[in-house]
Formats: sequence, C-alpha cells, structure tokens
Amino acid sequence: MKHTEKIILQPNNEIKNSTLLLLSIPETIALKWKIAKPSLLFRCGALEEVVEVQVYRTSSSHTVYCSPALLTSLSLPKQTIPITLTFFDKLNMLSLGPILCLATNAKGSELEPFGAYTSFCREVAEYCEEHHILFYVYTLKPWNEKRVKGMIWNQRTWVDSDLPKPSLIYNRIHSRKLEKSSHIEKLKMIWREQNIPYFNESFLNKWEVHQKLLPYDEVAPYLPETILLESFDNIQYMMSNYPTVYLKPLNGSQGKHIFRISYQDQLFQLDYSSFQGNQTITSKTLSGLYPTIRARSKLVPYLVQQGIPLIEIEGCPVDFRILCLKDSGERWKVISAVARIAQSKEQFVSNIARGALLKKFEEGLIHFDEAIKKQTKRIVPELACEISQIIDRESDGMFGELGIDLSVDQEGHPWIIEVNTKPSKTSDGSNSNRYRPSVKALIRFFKWYTS
Repeated sequence: MKHTEKIILQPNNEIKNSTLLLLSIPETIALKWKIAKPSLLFRCGALEEVVEVQVYRTSSSHTVYCSPALLTSLSLPKQTIPITLTFFDKLNMLSLGPILCLATNAKGSELEPFGAYTSFCREVAEYCEEHHILFYVYTLKPWNEKRVKGMIWNQRTWVDSDLPKPSLIYNRIHSRKLEKSSHIEKLKMIWREQNIPYFNESFLNKWEVHQKLLPYDEVAPYLPETILLESFDNIQYMMSNYPTVYLKPLNGSQGKHIFRISYQDQLFQLDYSSFQGNQTITSKTLSGLYPTIRARSKLVPYLVQQGIPLIEIEGCPVDFRILCLKDSGERWKVISAVARIAQSKEQFVSNIARGALLKKFEEGLIHFDEAIKKQTKRIVPELACEISQIIDRESDGMFGELGIDLSVDQEGHPWIIEVNTKPSKTSDGSNSNRYRPSVKALIRFFKWYTS
C-alpha cells in the first residue's frame, strides 16, 4: 500500500555534518503513515539512499527537512521545493516525485536563458510549484546515468543545478536539423535504455502527415489535393485543375519559402514568401516561372497543393490554429482555438512568425451567417481531435501535444493545412488568468501519465 502527501522539502542548514543522511519528518505524517523504523530507503529519480529518520513535532504538518549531504546525494538543489512524497509501507521506502523535464535547444540571454520559450518555461515552473511537481529545463548537456545538469526556477531566477532523472521528458527541441542529428538520436537512445518516457517524438514533414491522414474517410474530405513536386509536369497538372496552387517545402515552418501560383489577366503570377518578405514575378507562360521555383526546389523537397479560396477580413486571409493535448485515457482534447489574420492583403500566409494577428476563434468567422458559424465551431474542434488521434496512432513514439492548422473556404468548408508537433508557445493574450490553458492541460497530462 502507498500513501501520498504534498510537502515542502526544505534544506536543514543547521546540520554541519557533511556526511549525515538525515530526513526529518513531521510527527503528523509519521503517525498517519505508521513510520516507526529509525531508517528507511529514500528515493528520488534514479538515486536512492538508506537514511536516518527523525520525527519532529510542529504546527506545520507539511515541511520535511533534508540534511545537506542527503540533498547532494540525491541531486536535489539546496532550496525550498514543493514536491510530492510517497510512502510504500511494504518496501519501507519514501519516494519523491513525479519529476517533469522540458528538453530544449533554445538559447537566450542571462535574463531569458531559453529565448522566446523563457516565459512559457517560467509559467510551467510556477504552475508545477503550486501542484508540488519538481520541474526543470534540460538544455542538452551531456546526460549522466544518475543525474542531470539542468536549470530550475528559484523564485526570481533560473539556477544551474544537478537534478534527479525525470519521470517524463517534454521534447521541445525546435530545430529540425538538430533533431535528426546523431547527437539527439544517441540522447533518445539513452532515454529509452534508461526507461525514461518522452513525448513529442519528432517533427513530421507535410507529406508524411498527408499520407497518414489520407486513408481515413473521416478526414480525407478535408485534405486539399497534394502531390510531390518531382518535375514541371506536377505543377502543370495541378494548375490545369485549380486556379491557384501552393508549393510548400516538406520540412518548412513559419510560412517561409512558400510559392503561390495563380492565373489572372492572361498572366501566370508567382508569389514567394522569403526572409526578405513577399516577392512577385509574372510570366505569360507557366514554364516561365519554373526556373525560379527550381532554384529553390532542387535544394529541398517540395509538394504541390490545391489552393483554397480562404475567407478574408478586410482583404487579409484568415486561418485557424487549434491546440490539442492528450488527456486522461489517451483522449485528445482541444485546449485553445484562435484565428490568425495575415498582416496585410499582400501576405498570403498567416503564421505568427510572418506578423499575423491573433484573434479569438469566433472573430475569424464574422462574415458567415449564424448557421455556418455554428456548424464550423462544431466541426473544427472535432476534426482537430480526430487528426490528433490519427497522427498519434500512426506515428512512431508518443505525442502529447499537437498544433492543427486549418483553413475555412468561402463556403464554410474546413481544410487541413498542417500539423505541428512542436506548436508555438506564443500566448494569444486573451487569457486573463495567470496560467494559459495549455500549461494547465500539460500538467494534467503529466499527472495522469505518471499516476
């Protein structure tokens, strides 16, 4: 039988003995759990020690004190830690945890060590503190068999520390190139060998996502026709069927390096999104555009996709980002849904990285009548959850969070644009609470998974 209590783990700085492994437990907990032996096994992560137990009387029934030597031995930082303590009476063992680790390659300044992810990491850290979960950020330093070099939030700053191995790792490595590297492959192999589960296995490219979804009748009607770009004939075929097509890099992100081809006023027009902004060229023939496309597509693989006549607000195209997280029982749930409005009429992609505005989901549907609004608000969340279930089921590894990008055409029909396995952590600013819904959902998933 096991007993669990949320506690405050506190360093006992009065102890000067540099080798004493002492754990001081409130009398209320000792009596409730019937802890009577003078010593027991104390575990945290992959580390454990036989410790001397001291029971003390106090008006506070939730503070447990650790000797400095014990904290060091278990790779626990010498600071106040809200955490959960579990007693296994048959094993005469106390265990700390669960422990959540966020792995990222993000780098920044001293004040923002994880760059744009810093505010999100702090939010997770503070929410974990409230729920007595030990949380830290791992920045891909060499992985030790017993302890991890990471950064833990200490009220006002991030502190480098030796930390115990986690119960679960949240993969936020945001570089596709790095994720495919031998370094990360070896790291993931170590995690598997040490039986440390991790979720959000890896990036998926656009073609993989399309191929995983296409066989399913419940989502196939919402997929734009898509083919691989292997020659000019592929572009010619698609333009013969659709007035507008998009050419997208298989591994692209943030709306970069996308081509749009359209035909109007007896001219073929090529729009291209690059780091320098949108560029446009025209040609009387479709083949006249191909050298510009080929200059890019010979370097990285592309697909060709049916263009969708998107809804617009003041001439600016609109699409939607639906954030889904896995809930208890392997079910997927919509956590947030926002509309993204392109920065200007000239912008044909509406990624946040391209300057798009975030609005409430309903604000993206303002031009529809109430019947279509109601139908869209019902179908889109259902579709996003169905997509998440399929991607999770059909992909290697475990996923716990997905960002589903959808568009809606002028008839109110939803279309699947993209599935993001490492969705952006930019807040939409519409949540007035201290913690955004995605943080709360992340911790719910973590608690369910580690229970």
